[in-house]
Amino acid sequence: MHGIHLAARASLIGMAFISLNSCVSILAKKNSYSSSPPVRVNGAEIRMQVKPQGTGAGSYAVSAMIVSAAVATLDGPFSWRLEALGKSGKHSSLIVHRIRTRTSISKREEWYPAARLGKRYEFLTPAGESQTSRAIYPIPGLLQVKPKTDGALDVTADLSIVTGFRSERKIVRFRMNPSQTRQDEFIFIPTEIVKSFGKSTADWADQGWD
Repeated sequence: MHGIHLAARASLIGMAFISLNSCVSILAKKNSYSSSPPVRVNGAEIRMQVKPQGTGAGSYAVSAMIVSAAVATLDGPFSWRLEALGKSGKHSSLIVHRIRTRTSISKREEWYPAARLGKRYEFLTPAGESQTSRAIYPIPGLLQVKPKTDGALDVTADLSIVTGFRSERKIVRFRMNPSQTRQDEFIFIPTEIVKSFGKSTADWADQGWD
């Protein structure tokens, strides 16, 4: 269930931008998981997030000198991570000790290798914020599940939230149900490049996560 080797995201549209004046139209259907409500540990709110890294059957692309278009079905496997929201100056780090995954239809149950976990990820205050801090724990490898064939996903995580005063370790559970949404975009390439200047890498990294 768990892809141990890190993999680049599968190409969704496979197109080359021939002209700087190109536009790209992306018509996408996304098979993913809706996140369960966040859980609270040591005053921080934590949630599981996934991002599709594969494409389903029937995905295709067409390219021209001016306009490119793509139709894609975004699907598993998934990149996955834990996000914790805390208070600036109070919360310091997030540590994940163990993770277990279980699917409702295929009945697959696995423990993620603990040796690949246990790192400490710091809470950082995003630009423009003064009260809120955030820690992102990226789980190595890909989560090898498909919402349609594997069904709902239960993730049990043994984790710690550290503040300046104490550390609290707790076992929490995330129930994630299959979801299907549309993700249609029309992108003018030069505009997107210009708009990206001045944005933090955190803004870029948050795109596409459920």
